[in-house]
Amino acid sequence: MKSHGRGPAAQRPQSGPRPVMPRTPSKRTQPQRERAVRTRVARVNQKMVDRMVKLRQQGFSYEEIGDQVGCGERTVRRHTEGVSPQLVHAGDQTRVSLLQWGAQEIHRIQQDWSLSVPEFDLVLKRLRQQVSALDEMTIASLERDPDLRARFLAHEVWPPAHEKIDDRRLERGIEPTSDLKWRRVTTTRRV
Repeated sequence: MKSHGRGPAAQRPQSGPRPVMPRTPSKRTQPQRERAVRTRVARVNQKMVDRMVKLRQQGFSYEEIGDQVGCGERTVRRHTEGVSPQLVHAGDQTRVSLLQWGAQEIHRIQQDWSLSVPEFDLVLKRLRQQVSALDEMTIASLERDPDLRARFLAHEVWPPAHEKIDDRRLERGIEPTSDLKWRRVTTTRRV
């Protein structure tokens, strides 16, 4: 049987037919202490993604988030796609959430008037319905102006809800609510 190539190592001369350049040590053969310490994490978990989103909403850049979380800028971009930073303007400290404010006002009125839970729910549904029909500019102006919010609640949300509440109360034989009392409540307290 004829062998192809070179013979077994035991039969080859030690000096070899041609000079061989010495190998440079590979990175794999370097001692552990000489390798660069890995500062980035291998995998991103949900807790990290939540933190990335929260930091992005606070206005941090992708690079700053990557430094804080321990991953690259590209990873942060990938996981926070579609999340825009929250921009804060100097005049916006008085801005409130329209739905949150409305719910607080309606809850206060529920306590003052002893509205039942279904009646309270009816007014909240009307509030959500009216707010969802508004455009962004109107919502922004309502969130900034307390007088406008009070008028919106008194004229857009309350009248249809008030009618339904009174109809339900009359059906059950309970005294209806007083519209004059509502106007007094909304004009005395403005937030």
